[in-house]
Amino acid sequence: QDQKAEIVSLVAATSPGKSAEELLAAYAGREEELIKNLKKMQASQMRASQLDLKKESIRNLVDEIALPKSADVLLSTYEGREDALLNNLTKMKSTQELKSSQRASVRSLVDEMKPGKSAEELLATYEGREGELVRNLEKMKSKQELKSSKQASVRTLVDDTNPGKSAEELLALYDGREDELIKNLEKM
Repeated sequence: QDQKAEIVSLVAATSPGKSAEELLAAYAGREEELIKNLKKMQASQMRASQLDLKKESIRNLVDEIALPKSADVLLSTYEGREDALLNNLTKMKSTQELKSSQRASVRSLVDEMKPGKSAEELLATYEGREGELVRNLEKMKSKQELKSSKQASVRTLVDDTNPGKSAEELLALYDGREDELIKNLEKM
């Protein structure tokens, strides 16, 4: 009875083309063999279904990445190695996304800081090294912010101490040595 229930369940899951009753009649006395064959069929169908899902994922990735080769060409080249192809395409997509994100960061930083070159000129110069460019621009931004902060401190100290020269004159004289100027003004 347990075997019959299992066979009915497997026939419903695999749709082998014959009914459970027909298969039970054909395999009378060999129900274990029938169960084994139906389980093999079920496993095979599951693998085929998983392969179809992988192929669909590959097609979607190829479309997203806009590769010069079609998904069908890649699938035939990587037949039997679909997992490797899927991994490679996933890495390519994440690399493209990272590069796109870095390019957006560069444009934003250049708009904010106006370093003397356009974002496109810098991106062309740093082609393939966008991460390095972003780090350099962020460092430059940090230095500019620090310098602005020091200049604001100097202006405040000049207003408080009245040293005889304007803040702009002192900043011009102590360009690059703002810390020294701040120390001198604090002593007054």
